[in-house]
Amino acid sequence: MPWFDQFSIGWLLGIFACSAAAVWLAGDRLSRYANAVAKRTGLGHAFLGTILLGVLVSLPEAIFALVTALLGNPELAVNGLVGGVAMVMIVIALTDLFVGKEALSSDVQHPVVLLQGGMTLLMLVVAAAGITVGDRLLPGIGLVGIWSTALLGLYIVTLMLVRHLQRRHPWRPGSSPPDNRTSSKKPSTQTEQKLALPALYGRTAIASVVIVAAGAILAVTAEAFNEKTALGAGLIGLLFGGFSTSLPELSTTISAARLKEYELAFSDAFGTNLCSIALVFVADLAYGGGPILNEVGPFTTLAILLGAALTAIYVVGLTVRHERAMLRMGPDSIAVLVASAIGFALLVQLK
Repeated sequence: MPWFDQFSIGWLLGIFACSAAAVWLAGDRLSRYANAVAKRTGLGHAFLGTILLGVLVSLPEAIFALVTALLGNPELAVNGLVGGVAMVMIVIALTDLFVGKEALSSDVQHPVVLLQGGMTLLMLVVAAAGITVGDRLLPGIGLVGIWSTALLGLYIVTLMLVRHLQRRHPWRPGSSPPDNRTSSKKPSTQTEQKLALPALYGRTAIASVVIVAAGAILAVTAEAFNEKTALGAGLIGLLFGGFSTSLPELSTTISAARLKEYELAFSDAFGTNLCSIALVFVADLAYGGGPILNEVGPFTTLAILLGAALTAIYVVGLTVRHERAMLRMGPDSIAVLVASAIGFALLVQLK
């Protein structure tokens, strides 16, 4: 939509706000429908977070990356995807702050969430390696880079491992921490539970369509901002592709936490990040100007490292399971906010 360039910055901000609101509301409904589907079908919440919420809530990132890559702006596309990893971890920290008095990570019981966090770290390392050493097109195919294809392969392996671990019912912590969380407003799923499964699937599809449309508008708005400002494609990609498209994660994680589905909240966050990293393959395929990882540099690498650092902090938090909160948050959430502030300050210097 090249005519978006004709809008003033004020109009672009208004369009962005409306699109972000649509993403927020649709993401909230998607969380409720997913919770209802999990209870009605017997699917594990960790697997559901990786498949249903992780994929569907990643639709804004997918559309953002696809549109910006087709518009010939690979830096905007890649930073919108990998930059969102750090944003989603910040979303978890904000959820910890808004929802209760206990550390959010102390309430997660299933070790499959640790698997998701570990695989997220692995995929981020692979993405950083691809940028550092350079990518090449697949021999004999020539449509997409080798490192981008490796990211897609790792994502598929992760889905298989999560499903396998969910079925095995492996080790769990010996005791659960007391549930002292309180919420002034706990969302009710009674209406969703009364719906027939076809109706739940239909409403999930409608919410997904809204997210797709809003994500496309956010993408063309970001492209227009890139043309009108001097912020740089890297920083704009981080803000629009990371922050704005992470609004569904903020909505879904808060809703899941208020429903006391803590595994769903974390698996949604990790599942979304896993999917976002794998979507580099889609952006690479849509770009058509050679391996897309060759078009980005130190800014993107630092954004990836920041996402890896924040993910590692929560993996440690999920392992230690510290129950006592500080400032209404767990120590891991406080560490995430501090590390993200330092990281974003460094990113601004590299823009």
